[in-house]
Amino acid sequence: MYRIPPREGVRLYKYVASVEIGFNPWDSKSTSTRELWRRLSSAKMVKSNPKVELSAKMPVDLKQPFTKLKFLDGSTLHLEDTSTMRVEEIFSEINMGAARIDNQYMKEGKELDDD
Repeated sequence: MYRIPPREGVRLYKYVASVEIGFNPWDSKSTSTRELWRRLSSAKMVKSNPKVELSAKMPVDLKQPFTKLKFLDGSTLHLEDTSTMRVEEIFSEINMGAARIDNQYMKEGKELDDD
């Protein structure tokens, strides 16, 4: 699992353009996805990236919780079934995608606010 300090995770979240989360609110398999939604909608995360489009779909007939992300560079991350993942593992996937973009920006001498 890709681990980074919490402060770095908040900074890397700026590379996320949109997040779509889907889960059945009554299903115990959705625990990590519900927690992801709770953390991403916290004041700290919203303040770090107020432009991110965060949406949650909660149909009671949804079979598997999922998470879809779109990054600023247009790349996407689709975790089709997060029922067996811990929230830390979901964040690890998000942070790896954002760190990849951050590294590319550094190589090109770009700043996040240049876009």
